[in-house]
Amino acid sequence: MVRDHQQSHLIDILCVLVDKGVQFVVAGGAAMVLHGIQRMTLDLDIAVSPDEMNLCRFISTLNQLKFIPRAPVPAETILNRERIEMLIREKNALVFTFWCPGEPYKQIDMFLTRENSFDDLVADARKLTVCGRTVLVASRGKLIEMKRRVKPIREKDLSDIQALQNH
Repeated sequence: MVRDHQQSHLIDILCVLVDKGVQFVVAGGAAMVLHGIQRMTLDLDIAVSPDEMNLCRFISTLNQLKFIPRAPVPAETILNRERIEMLIREKNALVFTFWCPGEPYKQIDMFLTRENSFDDLVADARKLTVCGRTVLVASRGKLIEMKRRVKPIREKDLSDIQALQNH
């Protein structure tokens, strides 16, 4: 990933998450950039391992980075699978969003649904090196699958699919 002023906060977040031992797989626009595709993205889409200790490390790390949930619910909500299932069912939530109120462009979307789960994405994730750290990144095939599931599909998703297939 090229380190420039637009991407640097994403690199910083990835490095801190790895350094704190959080298990996750990068997806979305950041994954496309890590695969070498030129694309603008400001947020970080990740699937986090549902292991309770891992989720606690994730919450602790986000607290240190001054991230808070965008929705008016505590970060610890992600520790309760029943609450997550309720958010998916009642609010049609696909992600749990964290952001930095002081720097609103910093946003992390944690996938909630099973089809975008850590277990689903880690199976064929690529190990890429970012600033000397190993980062798991969703495979091109999984990224294409995820883009095709977006309803309604957007022009951006179609161009992302084409870029992933042609690169």
